[in-house]
Amino acid sequence: MLDKRKTELWNALNLGPQWVERGELLSLAEQAEEPEAAPALTEAPKPAIENRAAVRSEAVQKAAPQAAQRAASAHSAPREMPHRTPPQPVRKAAAEPQNTAHGMNDRSVSAEGFSSERQEKILHADWTELKQLVHDCKVCAISRQRIQPVFGEGEPKRRLMLIGEAPGREEDSQGKPFVGPSGKLLDHILEACGLDRQKDLGIFNMLKCRPPMNATPEKSEKIACQPFLDRQIELIDPDLIVAMGKPAASRFFGEAKALNPLRGKVHEFNVGGRNRKVIVTFHPSYLLRSPGEKRKAWLDWGLILDTLEGLTSNVERNSL
Repeated sequence: MLDKRKTELWNALNLGPQWVERGELLSLAEQAEEPEAAPALTEAPKPAIENRAAVRSEAVQKAAPQAAQRAASAHSAPREMPHRTPPQPVRKAAAEPQNTAHGMNDRSVSAEGFSSERQEKILHADWTELKQLVHDCKVCAISRQRIQPVFGEGEPKRRLMLIGEAPGREEDSQGKPFVGPSGKLLDHILEACGLDRQKDLGIFNMLKCRPPMNATPEKSEKIACQPFLDRQIELIDPDLIVAMGKPAASRFFGEAKALNPLRGKVHEFNVGGRNRKVIVTFHPSYLLRSPGEKRKAWLDWGLILDTLEGLTSNVERNSL
């Protein structure tokens, strides 16, 4: 039998009915009532055909005077030629401006983004200073297209940290992570897990600026933004990190790793000065595009719940 939280998680992912024991299924089948017999069809009445010829003759006689009047009017009235609108010249649509090196396709990163001086400044910033550094950052070309950076959500000293890919349109507009459709799905998942988004965890992204048209983050952009994320991990100080999606997983496993082989396991990495457990799962936006993968996500979040419970038990034992 499933525990209550995993059952609620199943429902939050909209996975449909859960498994039923065979004995219960047979019992339900025996209780099903026989369907009622369908009512007999009655033959539709046939239309009467008597006096058909007489009816037709009477209709012709009534219509004849009206037809003659219309014919006379047609011969007496002058015929008008239909008005034709002269063809208009076809105007070619103005060509859309091509993306230039400084337009939507520009994904460049300045040399400053990789400087050791910048990295040192980030890695020694406190929480308030870090927010200001993110706000002022312009090393990536995509920063020129953003409405505002998305620093993340949560305060230091949270036991659970979720890492996503990059802000989307809604996140860019509101300055908060996961507030669009994928955020709503994540909210349902967290609620089913008994986790309070405002109190129990932190939510952050690999990139702090929205890529054009929600494109996948470039490797150079992730490298430039990684010091921000690493400092956030150190200050949030989570026991468990959940990497949602391949770009987030690349922070720990590199660029070439496929997602599925990394799932279903509790990994461990030294990040921010100590070892931390890492679990990989799908990004909520991927689940919206590929609902068939939600069953796998249910297993992943079950592992997350079990791992959190185990960490809590260890903390309680150590405090005795």
